[in-house]
Amino acid sequence: MKKLLLSAIVSLFASVTFASTTNEDPTVVLFKTNKELSQLLNMPYSENILEKEELVKVSFTVNELHQLVVLQVNSNNSEIQTYVKQALNYKKLSSNELTVGKDYVFEVRFKN
Repeated sequence: MKKLLLSAIVSLFASVTFASTTNEDPTVVLFKTNKELSQLLNMPYSENILEKEELVKVSFTVNELHQLVVLQVNSNNSEIQTYVKQALNYKKLSSNELTVGKDYVFEVRFKN
């Protein structure tokens, strides 16, 4: 279980990139936000959640209360979708790198 969790965390740090859909420069790396999202996605999950390695795109926005609102989790695995939504939906970030009302996309690589 520890190896599974550690590999998910390491791959998350290595593969999270943000892209704002309304920015002139579509790829922006947000280091503080990346770290906070990694911590939020650090909650334990079942070892049976993955059959193989999976790259998941997550799109979200930030509401007026500066909470994350998950818009879509691009995965066919319903357990991963639930895991990501439970870990991120309506969580507040302390960093001020994100703009209220903009849509953001990041990728998470889950490894078993």
